[in-house]
Amino acid sequence: MSEQTFIEKSCQKAPFWENATKYALVSRDESFVEEVAYMMVTLHRTGA
Repeated sequence: MSEQTFIEKSCQKAPFWENATKYALVSRDESFVEEVAYMMVTLHRTGA
């Protein structure tokens, strides 16, 4: 995979993250919101 292809795919927002973000905004499911927040922080810290 070329670097450009990797960057393009990395910049596209996956449907899972769009749906998870929307659900977390309106949900009262605290455990789900905490898990999504943990995953996002972990991915950001690792540069994934």
